[in-house]
Amino acid sequence: MDRRALLKALAAAPLAAAVPAWAAPAAPQRLLVLVYLYGGNDGFNTWVPYTDGLYYKLRPNIAVPRDAVIRITDRHGFHPSLAALMPSWQAGDLALMQGVGYPQATQQHYRDAEIAFTGDDVEFRADGWVSRALASRTQAPCIAFDLLDVRAADPMGPYRGEKIPAVQVYYASELLQKHRAQDCATVVNGPGARALAGLPPIQAPLKTRFPDDPFGEAMRATVELAAADRAIPVIHVTLNGPEGEKHHSVDCHWKQLEYHGTALKRLAEGLAALRNGLQEIGRWDETLVATYDEFGRSPVENGDQGTHHGLATTHFMMGGRVKGGLHGEAPPVERVYLVGGPAPSTDTRRVWNTVVQRWWDLPEARVFGSGYKPLDFLKA
Repeated sequence: MDRRALLKALAAAPLAAAVPAWAAPAAPQRLLVLVYLYGGNDGFNTWVPYTDGLYYKLRPNIAVPRDAVIRITDRHGFHPSLAALMPSWQAGDLALMQGVGYPQATQQHYRDAEIAFTGDDVEFRADGWVSRALASRTQAPCIAFDLLDVRAADPMGPYRGEKIPAVQVYYASELLQKHRAQDCATVVNGPGARALAGLPPIQAPLKTRFPDDPFGEAMRATVELAAADRAIPVIHVTLNGPEGEKHHSVDCHWKQLEYHGTALKRLAEGLAALRNGLQEIGRWDETLVATYDEFGRSPVENGDQGTHHGLATTHFMMGGRVKGGLHGEAPPVERVYLVGGPAPSTDTRRVWNTVVQRWWDLPEARVFGSGYKPLDFLKA
C-alpha cells in the first residue's frame, strides 16, 4: 500500500487513537530490534583474527592492522571503529554470535535476502519469519525505518505475508519532526493500515544524545517509540549508506578502507546510543537487539581492494537479558576463490528460534519446524 492509498485509508478510519485496538493482555511486552546490515557485512574485518598470518596474506591492503585491533581474546578483537560498543561488552550485555549463516545460501543478494527474511533456504516463501512467529499474536504494528526489502511488489522483509500489521517510515528524521507515524508512513500492509491510527505520538524528553546521521536518528526514533507504546513487538532498522547507497556502507566490493570503518562506526555509535536511551526509559531489560544480513564476505581481498560475497559471519546480540561474551565458533580464515568462504557453524535459524521460543515464549514448530535447537544467549 503506497502513501496515497494509506492516507485515504486513514481518512476513512474512525479516530480510535485514544485507545489503541491492540491494548489487550496478550500483547507482547518484549521488544525485538532487528538491525539489518544491508548488503552483507565483512565479518573478518569486524571480528578480526589479528594473530592469523593468512588473514594478512589474503588481505594485503584492507586487513585491520594488528596494533589497531581492540583485542578481546588472544586471537580475535574488534575493528577499532567499534570502540563505542566496549561499555556494553564490559557490562556483559553484548554477545557475539560467531559463524552464523544459512547452509544453502547462494551468495546472491536477491535470493539470500529472501532466505534472511523468510528463514527458509529451501523453499520460496511468501511470509517472513517474524510474520509467522507473531501471526494472531499481536495487533500492534511492527515498525521499520529505512529500506525493509528489495522487492517492489511486497517490500515487507521479515514482516511480509499480511499476517501482522507492518508500517514502514522510511525517514526516521521525518517521524522525529512530525511526531506522528500517521503523518510520515511510506508503506504499510493491509493490517498495518488499520493499526496505524492507534499509534500514539512520540516526543520523549531524552537526555541521551544520538548520532546525527540516518542510523542515529532511527535509533532515537526507536527509543521514542518504545517509550510511547510498550506493545510494539518489533522495530526493524536498516544500516544503509548515509545517502542511501549500500556500497558506501557494509557492501564493500571496492574501496573498503574508505567505507567499511565509517559504517561500523555509525553502527557502533548508534547501538551504544540505543542502549543508553533504552536504559534511560527503563526498557533495556525488555529489549533484545540483533544484527543480521544476507551473508558474510570472502576472506580474500579482491582486485578493487574490497571483498566479494561469502557465507559465515559474526553478528551482535544486545540487551539487558543477554548473556554477554562469545557464542559459537569464529569462521576460519581460508584461501578460497574471490567469492565464497567457510560454511557457517551455526544455522541462523537457531538464533531466530531462540528469539521465538525464549524471548517471545512461542512454540518452535510454529515458525521453523523442528531441528533448530535454541542457543544459550539469554538469561532466565
